[in-house]
This record gives sequence, C-alpha cells and structure tokens, in this order.
Amino acid sequence: MKSYLLMMVLIAVVTMAGIVPVSAFAVDNPVASTVAETIHLNQATAEELQALPGVGPELSERIVLYRTEHGPFKSVDQLTEVKGVGQTKLAKFKGQLTVD
Repeated sequence: MKSYLLMMVLIAVVTMAGIVPVSAFAVDNPVASTVAETIHLNQATAEELQALPGVGPELSERIVLYRTEHGPFKSVDQLTEVKGVGQTKLAKFKGQLTVD
C-alpha cells in the first residue's frame, strides 16, 4: 500500500512539473526515445521523422522522397502535399517542425 501511494505521489509531482518520462512514449518506437525539441524538416532523416506522432516508416520515407523530388520545403504546411499528411495529422506535430 505504501509503495502504491509513493508511486501516485511521484506521478503527481512529475505531472505537475511537466516532466514526462521519454520511455513512456518509446515503448513501440525506439526512435521516439530521442528527445527532440524541434526537427528541421529539410534535414531530418526518415528515422528522425518517425519520432513525430503518427509518422511511421512508410510516411517518413514518403516525406524524404517528396523533399528529394521537389526540393526543400518552404513551409511546414507544405507537408500536406505528401500523401498521407492531412491537416489533422499535421496539426499533431506541426509545432515540432521547422524549415528555418
């Protein structure tokens, strides 16, 4: 019982501090264990792009292929031109990307 209460207090403190253990998100995607403040869309590898929510191996490869065929992205919003990236998906990770 004491260990349960201790765990609950620890979770509450971590939550209030805004700290989330990276391992909680990296269970299925080892690339997600890399903490990235911002990903540069025009320099990121397919593996680095997989750290974005909802971006798996196939979509990350399409993003890199689009960039190779069409040149660097001029804006993050241009990602919607890649098959599989709509406004809803883009909204999930737009804040984590930059083209500057």
